[in-house]
Amino acid sequence: MSPFQRSALIYVIFGFCLGLMTSRLFGGSGNCSSNQPVAVNTHIQCRYPKSEMRALTADEVVASVNNVKPEVPKHKADVSEPKANAPRTPRKILLDCGGNVASTVLLFRETYPGGQDYIIHSFEIDDRLAPYYKPYGNHHLHCPVGVAGKNGEMTAYSEMVWSPNKGSNHGADMQWGGGSLFVSGQEKQDDKTGGYRKLSYRKTIPVIDLSQWIVDNFSKDDYIIFKLDVEGAEYEILRNMIDNNVLAYIDKFYGEYHDWQPTGWSWSDRRRIQSDIQKAGFSMIDWTGEERKYSDIEAMNPIKVLDGTPGKAGKVYTNCASGSVALTVAVGMNYKRARRVVETLAAHKYKVPITLFVYGDFVQRNSEAVKTWSEHFNIGIREDGHNPPGHLELMPGAWVRMGLISSILRLEKIGITASYYLPTVQGDASTTILGEAKSRGLRVIKPVAEFPAKQGTPDELTWNNYYQYRDVERVPKALRKIHDALSKNTGGVLTVDSDLPDTYMNSVFMLDYLVETSGFKLVDLNECVSQSRYSSFFGGIL
Repeated sequence: MSPFQRSALIYVIFGFCLGLMTSRLFGGSGNCSSNQPVAVNTHIQCRYPKSEMRALTADEVVASVNNVKPEVPKHKADVSEPKANAPRTPRKILLDCGGNVASTVLLFRETYPGGQDYIIHSFEIDDRLAPYYKPYGNHHLHCPVGVAGKNGEMTAYSEMVWSPNKGSNHGADMQWGGGSLFVSGQEKQDDKTGGYRKLSYRKTIPVIDLSQWIVDNFSKDDYIIFKLDVEGAEYEILRNMIDNNVLAYIDKFYGEYHDWQPTGWSWSDRRRIQSDIQKAGFSMIDWTGEERKYSDIEAMNPIKVLDGTPGKAGKVYTNCASGSVALTVAVGMNYKRARRVVETLAAHKYKVPITLFVYGDFVQRNSEAVKTWSEHFNIGIREDGHNPPGHLELMPGAWVRMGLISSILRLEKIGITASYYLPTVQGDASTTILGEAKSRGLRVIKPVAEFPAKQGTPDELTWNNYYQYRDVERVPKALRKIHDALSKNTGGVLTVDSDLPDTYMNSVFMLDYLVETSGFKLVDLNECVSQSRYSSFFGGIL
């Protein structure tokens, strides 16, 4: 071997050894460490082997927390800052303690301003509920893991599986998916039915010192919303946070005190904790995810309709001035059909004023398209998404409100403010729908002419009067139905549905008819509403 070859071999061996040492020292194997939070639908590539997503097992979490010696700071000045390798850019965080069936994640994402930009950490003690979190991105699930005042293990008591013979839960026929770390003596002894809350599913799970976990994972510069709904376990957690000044990390506090349930704390101690929370500058803002509400939802979502919008909030508008027609499109969830209709209308030689009513989910999926359409047409809102016919009018107000706020926020994100709302109802909008529209400042639109007409009405499409014919034969039949409805009312709001395949076929012929031969004046929705002719006491129709 030549001297040159010997030197080269020595360098190769030296480089290999150095690389091996570096790999051992810095964990170059690429394996996930056992104390990493479980990531759901994120872009983190480091996952558990042979599994797309898996929650930590009880043994894994216990092993990780037992290896940590908590050093919770005793004074505010001692609260540690992030480790050197932690992100320095302030983050927006939601701590969802007591996740249940992901109702908080759903409500927060849909209705909290900027809620889709927050990183959410959910802690849930019932491992059977983990699938509820799968649909959400930018989210970390810790399950089954409880939050407490110290690291360790506890028994989680969770609700039994439903069966026809299950009986009432807390006096009601419900499946709440709930559980607790604190139970009464009677519930603990009754391992067959689980007592009055039916807590018969029992499992030893790891619990973490929430205060220490917050200190270890976040910075005081982060904006942290803290939601605590842990069925009686809240007092130990809050006492620990108060005593160790971990509230310095918290910017907003939602949750619920469970004084009617076992907590392990005396009445006087509970009152003292609540008082100390207030002295620290916080009040617990009520958050009830399963009812789709939180106390400041209205304050967080003020009325934002455009200045100068005609009409009154919560009133129903169907008529224009006599002889005038306002053309609107109920944009459905089928993007291909909607695009064909909207772009055909935009390309027509007559630049007719048109309002497009869009679902919030449609905006979220097709934001760039809606943004482009807004350059040619006015944009109004529907609900957050499609509901089965006849169901929207049956829903509680909080459900309707969530759908409206979600739609408003999706449009707001792309710079569009909506003032008009087209409810997806079979008949008249309910008083609940009108009330929620009023709270959002929205004017409600009810068409005088719809194509297709609602099922059960005299003008509904059937096989005999419509679908048995060829395309070229259906067009005049569609236009005649539109003409008859408008003529009967001497104008008004006309709505066509983009989800109907024939709307595309009819669109050009319809515009030709409206402009050239109908005898009606085509006006934008603002003019229609401002000159609405008459009112009816029923439903507030104008």
